[in-house]
Amino acid sequence: MNSSEVKVKQSKKGEIGKVSPKIFEHKDKFVMTHGELSSLQITYETYGNLNKERTNAVLICHALTGDHHVAGIYEEEQRKGWWDHAVGPGKAIDTNEFFVICSNCLGACQGSTGPTSINPITGKPYGMSFPDLTIKDMVSVQKLLLDHLKVKSLYSVVGGSMGGMQALQWIVEFPNFVESAMIIAATPQHSAQTIAFNEVGRTSIKRDPNWNNGEYTSDRRPEAGLAIARMMAHITYLSDKVMAEKFGRELMISGDEKTEKNQFTVESYLHYQGLKFVDRFDANTYLKLTKALDRFDLVGEKGLDENLKNIRAKVMVVGFTSDWLYTPAQNRIIAESLQRISKNASYLEIEHDHGHDSFLLNSQDFLHLIKLFLKGVNSNENIEQEPKKLKHTNNRSIVKKEADLKVISDWVKKDEKVLDLGCGRGILLEHLRETKNVKGLGVDFDSQKAAACISRGVNVYQGDIRKALSMLSDNSFDWVVFSRMVEELPEPGQIILDALRVGRKVAVSFVNHGYWRNRLHFSKYGSRIKNDVYRENWQSSHPRNHLSIKEFESFCAAPNKLKKPFRLGRKVFHRGNWRSECKWIPNLRAGLAIYELVRD
Repeated sequence: MNSSEVKVKQSKKGEIGKVSPKIFEHKDKFVMTHGELSSLQITYETYGNLNKERTNAVLICHALTGDHHVAGIYEEEQRKGWWDHAVGPGKAIDTNEFFVICSNCLGACQGSTGPTSINPITGKPYGMSFPDLTIKDMVSVQKLLLDHLKVKSLYSVVGGSMGGMQALQWIVEFPNFVESAMIIAATPQHSAQTIAFNEVGRTSIKRDPNWNNGEYTSDRRPEAGLAIARMMAHITYLSDKVMAEKFGRELMISGDEKTEKNQFTVESYLHYQGLKFVDRFDANTYLKLTKALDRFDLVGEKGLDENLKNIRAKVMVVGFTSDWLYTPAQNRIIAESLQRISKNASYLEIEHDHGHDSFLLNSQDFLHLIKLFLKGVNSNENIEQEPKKLKHTNNRSIVKKEADLKVISDWVKKDEKVLDLGCGRGILLEHLRETKNVKGLGVDFDSQKAAACISRGVNVYQGDIRKALSMLSDNSFDWVVFSRMVEELPEPGQIILDALRVGRKVAVSFVNHGYWRNRLHFSKYGSRIKNDVYRENWQSSHPRNHLSIKEFESFCAAPNKLKKPFRLGRKVFHRGNWRSECKWIPNLRAGLAIYELVRD
């Protein structure tokens, strides 16, 4: 990278230091979806250095009212970038390894060409004559900037909210240019409710007497309308819980004559946010950008699966539990579509109370997840090593994992597709990928285990097993694996049958509750045994459907009128040590059972 591209002076360790924005000028005509520009300029910042291959670039796309100043500090204003805690040397997006780029998007008002810019044809600001924007237009201009910077490919594109939609558009528009993408708190199309919120904000601007059909002046702007629009939008960025904790029904205490008597604290906060916003944003820009968001639609008439079919990037979609603007369900359908069409995709959900704005906060769990996605596993992440590398242990839970891995990996053939339900940290799928080139997808409800899958490069769907099965099409996998999961499922028989719809074969392993030691303990003490397999007392345990080998085989050998659409294939039983096989009276003598079910 040329040193003139950006002025960066390292300050203290871990910080980018002082930065200055740069301008990219495109002097040729640029054709947009709904018009054209005779020329344009984009304001941007870069951090770190482009490698010799020009392939280590990470593009960060900002949200609706964000800008290019993502990290570092402006000397004049002492203002840190909006994601400074995430971007820098040694941080989640490590500028020691990556060349990080962030631009103010086309149509915005922080230096890039938009409604506030001078139209070279008329000599006046574009105002509402600026062509109607689309997310595709923004991405096309970003590609021009990357070409200018001589970036040959993107290692990753990362964005939250509107930035997430840009990241999604990137992997659709330039599938061969982007290696990976992180789509955060986004959606493939706006809901009717979100469009409604945006329209209320737009109407407040247009009804402001100073708007004047968009031809207002700098000293007579529609500030009241824009402030109300911001107040409305800001409510959708926060969760009810955070609003209650932060403000409740507290009243303002102020000697200021301008403060309304008996004003609630939350009212004062929203008015402050509105007034602060009009000092840095433009009303026409707000109208154009929110309309671009409402127009964004990757579902359309063809459906999301069809529109995402050419994607080649590795994708991680991240939702937040308390986000009610772009809900977890809206984020989840992006990953579900990609996984349904066998793309390299994961979905993770982070439990935060801060609503849509969660992705902007300095959350260690979230930042850790970003680092895992970009850089993968390290020695600190390998809390549980591959079972084949484990030393001898008497912990039966660990030995059981080793037994499962050995038996199931022997059954699975090279290049097959495996769905691992209750995948844990992704150890089995990682092993199968490395030894048999297996393409796999894991499902687990636990967020930490799902994050461990990301660190291992294992695709994962964080969520309910039933939901995961329901979104997958028939015959989409060669194998579906239940590794000691059937005990924890509601109506496990029905879920097994659904798994046989998705996969040709199903591997089921479970602890045999009919094992002689369990029987003896109950006979002698009248209570369930407690050990490293059955760890919790009844009052602190989760629902369990403990079953025996005899009960499972009775399920498999139902009467003709209830005949299941599968047959029993191979079966392996291990004794109580879970190492040596048991071939005689397994319902009494076996501690672990592993079955192969084959669809007829």
